[in-house]
Amino acid sequence: MSQKLLLIRNPASAGGRNQDVRLARVVAELKSEGHEVTILATSGAGSAIELAERHGASFDTVIAAGGDGTVREVADGLVRTGAPASLGILPFGRGNDVARMVGTATDDEFLATLRTGDSDSMDTLRIQAVGPNGTPETHTGLLFAAVGFAGEVLRKTTPRVVRWFGPRLCYSVGFIRATASYQPPHVTVRSGGRSESGPLFLACAANSPHAGGGTMQLAPGARIADGRLNMSIIRHIGRVGVLRQFPALLRGTHVNDPRVLYFEAAEMSVETDRPVPVAIDGDLMGSTPARFEVANRSLRVLTRRRF
Repeated sequence: MSQKLLLIRNPASAGGRNQDVRLARVVAELKSEGHEVTILATSGAGSAIELAERHGASFDTVIAAGGDGTVREVADGLVRTGAPASLGILPFGRGNDVARMVGTATDDEFLATLRTGDSDSMDTLRIQAVGPNGTPETHTGLLFAAVGFAGEVLRKTTPRVVRWFGPRLCYSVGFIRATASYQPPHVTVRSGGRSESGPLFLACAANSPHAGGGTMQLAPGARIADGRLNMSIIRHIGRVGVLRQFPALLRGTHVNDPRVLYFEAAEMSVETDRPVPVAIDGDLMGSTPARFEVANRSLRVLTRRRF
């Protein structure tokens, strides 16, 4: 059945690598199958949110053609307006964790899913943080929201690191670089009746088991439509401890460490002794104090899986 499709394309995805030929092939395939395709390009951070907010309600499906950051922004725009359109994910980024999560990790998988029209509703994260001018702001996340070491890893995974090491290794390199510079803040975390205070390695609320281009088992067992988030609270473990934890984070066995609190809950609040960046789906957005909560089945996505 033909659809009205809005394709929101981020030209800067995958480090700005030219993917025009690939995009043209996908669009030609969509048009050959009778779909009406409108293409809009983003112009910078937040642009995809604005485009999805402004135009999403006029289309059957809104396709995010970019990386996880672009997907998150398009989802944010759809959730803010409550538009009935489904989110389609065409993976043009580095990690593409969300595309893997919903089963459209390749162009062919995306096209096959669109042909069947299969979709399902997934949970999102509602993140409240402090904006650059000190005012409260609200974001939507799909994968995770975290305070602590995750932000330093993102800061150290520079564009140069991405170019040199590629999408599969860049976050591992960023992780190792971050061990030398990370200074743990004093944090108070409250979640699910628990409270933890002190210098902290990480406080993370996850909606997906994987992160970092599928390289890290950040939250083993997490499910994307169960109305819960998988919480990790990791006490400060020092630089040597961080390096020792790295293989465990890759395998997901870090949750067995006695210094790690790992549990399910619907919300988490994080306060720190100084403003600390909040990491959301691979981007730094806002700062503490922050609150993370689940929004149950708040986003419809194209997928051939059942959540």
